Amino acid sequence: MTFRITRLDDHRQTVLTVDGWLEAEGLPDLERELDRARGVSPAGLILDLSGLRQADEAAVELLRRLAAGGARLTNCPPYLALRLAAPASRKRHEAP
Repeated sequence: MTFRITRLDDHRQTVLTVDGWLEAEGLPDLERELDRARGVSPAGLILDLSGLRQADEAAVELLRRLAAGGARLTNCPPYLALRLAAPASRKRHEAP
């Protein structure tokens, strides 16, 4: 695994700190932690991304969905903020 998730809970919110390189093969681990936090309202879910060094497209898409669902993404590195703000990439289909 190339990333680490640290969890901090209190009665109002859950903070998941994600460090390292978040890639598609690691997303099930993150999703398990998200499932454990389901008792918290989406507004009470905070993802601290200060230690996130890299994220592939699948990870960026998951982070976009979480933010759209009400999760707060904090301490987002500048490169990742740009990727999250950009429209989701679409694969181009070329005519044969």
